[in-house]
Amino acid sequence: MQWRPIARLAWALIFLPLAVNAAQDISKARRDIDGITKRLNDLDAWFSDATRRQRDLQKELRSTDQSIAGTSSDIRQIEDELKRLGKELTGLAEQMKQLNEQRDEQAQLVASHLAAAYRLSGEDFLKLVLNQQNPEQLDRMVHYHRYFSVARTEALTEYQATLAEIAANAEATRSREQALAEQQRNLDGEREELRSKRHGRERLLVSLNSEMQGKSQERSRLAEDRKRLESLIAELQRRAQKAEATTFARSKGKLPWPSPGKLAHRFGEQRSGGLLKWQGIFIGAPEGAPVSAVHRGRVAFSDWLRGFGLLTIIDHGDGYMSLYAHSDVLYKQVGDRVDAGETIATAGRSGGQSESGLYFEIRTNGTATDPLAWLSRR
Repeated sequence: MQWRPIARLAWALIFLPLAVNAAQDISKARRDIDGITKRLNDLDAWFSDATRRQRDLQKELRSTDQSIAGTSSDIRQIEDELKRLGKELTGLAEQMKQLNEQRDEQAQLVASHLAAAYRLSGEDFLKLVLNQQNPEQLDRMVHYHRYFSVARTEALTEYQATLAEIAANAEATRSREQALAEQQRNLDGEREELRSKRHGRERLLVSLNSEMQGKSQERSRLAEDRKRLESLIAELQRRAQKAEATTFARSKGKLPWPSPGKLAHRFGEQRSGGLLKWQGIFIGAPEGAPVSAVHRGRVAFSDWLRGFGLLTIIDHGDGYMSLYAHSDVLYKQVGDRVDAGETIATAGRSGGQSESGLYFEIRTNGTATDPLAWLSRR
């Protein structure tokens, strides 16, 4: 009947573009995911460096805070010393007042002694002594003169000592005050410099934290974008598998043979002494002969399996699978996408098979069906 080839061609024209578009969409979504993943990796590297810089800044802030605390403590000690010195200066001022009063008294005493001496020297003291007839009076005059001389000398000495002490105390006080004031100015300058440094570190830390917050938001957004793209890819793959399954189902009787060679065993034939039946077909082929996928799909299994040797299973979607057993070499891994006619293995005798070739099955929802009904006629 002529309508069947036309219908098959129509279905192929309908579903083939869908599968191609789905594959293109998946490819684009995967490229987008690769770009997002690269950006996320770059952000992770940036965060690692930013975390290190944040840790270094915090260490510097800690050191600066400790330095400021130490400097402030030194300044407080100096301020306490200045307060103590202020009290000492007050005491020295009181002492200087007393010394000045003492100096004035001593000056008056010296002046009175000098006046008395002048009065005595104004007369002929020796003549006065020689003319004195009363011995007791003479003794008193000599003793008084001696006392006066000693007292005058002591007064002058004390007066000079008082002046020297006043000058020494004033100079020592001024020197100590100037030294403490200079030390306080230096420490104030050091503290201001440390505060400025701390302020700079704090600004850098605030800026870094703000940048990290922005980067964190970007990373969260990119992670959400990647999640959405992965969901999209899953949906596109589901649609692609659906389209592949539809085209697979519509390709019944037209699929290419998976390997060159002669059909050695048919579906349903008895095997192993009649105890079992063939669930697929066996194509006799030399070792190393290419084995090709009969339809596009995704590799669901690619490994050695007892009874089947090296086995590849391709999922064509919607419950359709094709199996390729006893291979000599497997070329594809689980998850690989393959196209119709793409080489996936080579024929062999793995799994204890006595003859070289390819065992091939087609299953629908887990049930083996006759592959010859699916393959094109030779």
